[in-house]
Amino acid sequence: MKKPKPRIDIPPRNSDNVKRRLHAAPDAALIARLSGAARYAGYAKHKAAPEAFGLEPHRKPRGDGTLCDRDAGFTPSQVPSIPRLLRRGIQAGLIGESPRIIWTIGDDGWIFEGRITNAEQDEYHGYPVRPTEPIAEAVYRRYLIWAGVYGNLEDKEAASRCQAMYGFKS
Repeated sequence: MKKPKPRIDIPPRNSDNVKRRLHAAPDAALIARLSGAARYAGYAKHKAAPEAFGLEPHRKPRGDGTLCDRDAGFTPSQVPSIPRLLRRGIQAGLIGESPRIIWTIGDDGWIFEGRITNAEQDEYHGYPVRPTEPIAEAVYRRYLIWAGVYGNLEDKEAASRCQAMYGFKS
């Protein structure tokens, strides 16, 4: 396995939202519904170069939000992988107490949080999770268990890259 790039240091958030918690035990019906319905819709607020992703420039202040392209190195050529990554996170039970939030682990090890953009269309936009955020380790731990039991080689490699990138202990 190729050694991952050293993690990029991203300044901590101004305040962490302690309400961001994983659902204790998402049931099979919720997982099945989200697996079939959740869709990605790009959001310019989380892109340094939204035009490269076919989005209009973001005109409002971004606050302390992380940016997919600047912070996680996500490129327009990776956009076709997003549906697979959404399903990966949902299948792994990386669903919030409210299904308005879901998480996934990218092939490169980045943890991404998806927030509902349009509930009627089950559309989510996403952004990278900082290594300093408390939710990061909880997401990784659940994903690691799922990947070990149900995941394929690609899922297991993503878990390994995540551990290395975020500095989680075994």
